[in-house]
Amino acid sequence: MQVGQLLGGRYQIESSLGKGGFGETYLARDIHLPDYPHRIVKQLKPSSTQPRVLKVAQDWFDREAQTLYKLGEHSQIPQLFALFQENQEFYLVQEYIEGHDLTDEICPQNGIPLKEPQVTQLLREILEVLKVVHQQGIIHRDLKPSNIRRSTRDGKIVLIDFGTVKDIGEETTVAQGNFTLPIGTRGYTPHEQWKGCPNFASDIYAVGMLAIQGLTGLPPDKLRINPNTLEVIWADQVSVSPQLAEVLNKMVAFDCRKRYQNATEALAALSGKKQSNAISGAISSLNSRSVWVIYVSVLVTVISGLLLGMVVHDFLNPSRPHLPPSPIRERTW
Repeated sequence: MQVGQLLGGRYQIESSLGKGGFGETYLARDIHLPDYPHRIVKQLKPSSTQPRVLKVAQDWFDREAQTLYKLGEHSQIPQLFALFQENQEFYLVQEYIEGHDLTDEICPQNGIPLKEPQVTQLLREILEVLKVVHQQGIIHRDLKPSNIRRSTRDGKIVLIDFGTVKDIGEETTVAQGNFTLPIGTRGYTPHEQWKGCPNFASDIYAVGMLAIQGLTGLPPDKLRINPNTLEVIWADQVSVSPQLAEVLNKMVAFDCRKRYQNATEALAALSGKKQSNAISGAISSLNSRSVWVIYVSVLVTVISGLLLGMVVHDFLNPSRPHLPPSPIRERTW
């Protein structure tokens, strides 16, 4: 498409944002509204033009659009504005989220990895939104830094790109009307998803790898893999609390059955880690003087309790006066 081209008689193309094997994404303006607000326009381009493939692609596109429309009612998920076909091409129009994606936060230009509190907070923000997605029975399937934005408006995390155009691609095959769709991004996508069997735990794996990238400063595909267990080796690259290490190891377990099964479970585990850290922090923050004061206070309390107990016991059980033994008269027979 050309800059300035009008789609649907309403959306004027301003620039191309990206192109892949599945289609192209554009930045456009809605000329039917005041101030011509920005919109995201996605053009779906199946690699095959066979009528059967196009029909299945359209059906899939419609179902995905309906799902996005429902999810778009959430403030941290882009709203769907339009879905239409023009000149045998499929188009989807979404809300444009002004801000930056997490690539700027997880891979900062200064090259300094994130600290544990920063990563923990980031995990919580992402999982809170992902929980809503999972509760609607939807798997994102392509969570990575470039698909998660932080809004300039309120600073909140927004999940974008729910894989609508990624569900139809160059590797698509049609067999008895069903698609085999290996989609994802290397490093963030677990093995079961590459085999065409994604589940909620596949998203959990992606979020865990994203967090590990923030801690280590290394892209996921640069981390070593244990040849025997196929687990990701990352803990030797950074020092973190045992609680966070346990959460992340479970999130990125090779076997999806060993991971948290959805965002709700992962969020609960992360909240438990926060409570544990709070208790540990409170204890470690006590200096030696505070500990000494506590010991003395406890000792004084114990001694006072013992003395009080003795007084109460004596009061309730007064002792009898000490009398000399009575003389025993000898009987004479």
